[in-house]
Amino acid sequence: VFSEYNGVISQLALRSSTDDGDGAISSSPTTQPLMTVSMRQHHMAIKTSNIDMSIAFYSLLDFHPVAKFRSGPARAAWLEHNPDASGSGNEDGSDTKICSTAARIELIEVPEEILYDGMDEEARKQMQRKRALDRIKNSSVLGWDHMCLDVTGTIRAMSANDNDGTSCIDLQGWIDALNFRSQSKFGKDLRVALQPRVKVIGQARYQLAFIYDADGGLIELVNKLSSESPMESSWDDLDDSRIIWRNA
Repeated sequence: VFSEYNGVISQLALRSSTDDGDGAISSSPTTQPLMTVSMRQHHMAIKTSNIDMSIAFYSLLDFHPVAKFRSGPARAAWLEHNPDASGSGNEDGSDTKICSTAARIELIEVPEEILYDGMDEEARKQMQRKRALDRIKNSSVLGWDHMCLDVTGTIRAMSANDNDGTSCIDLQGWIDALNFRSQSKFGKDLRVALQPRVKVIGQARYQLAFIYDADGGLIELVNKLSSESPMESSWDDLDDSRIIWRNA
């Protein structure tokens, strides 16, 4: 079961019309040079302990299921960002217009027999719910680190819809609105990994913050402030105090 679960994605990726039946692709000579025109990221895959819980969490960010399927023994789903599909997001029918850039997420639910490695039900009750490794506290871990959502456009839209003009919406205001949605829908507060702060990257200034998803995975939120910084893009003479993950 475990090998089927972990191997299903790679097996699907290897299959093609030239598949000889055992997963290998028959090579054929070609005179066409490789092209990467219009290549884009298709989705970010996230393993979860409970896919229904994760679908509920990502609905806060206006990601909604467009396909549900099986990946070996695991339940899986594709979620696409669509703010118009979420309804109001609040009981009173108002819409806070929380949205991010268009994106797709794949959720893969780890089956309990794999997640708990054969542990019996009584033993499971005695342990804390499993979460993703906290990469804020474990900065030496290599590989995938976090997903990032650019919320610059939606913050500007919220500011434009501020009828009385008395408030200036920034990343903290957007997170506050997101937390209000979470409280309204689920009676729970968001878990914030790193509070908003300003960071210069290349020749632009950004507000950055990190929140945890339902399983403890990191989600970065980015709000672009300006493109007027004189700083050049370089790795030379880095000041450790400006590196966000060392300020935690």
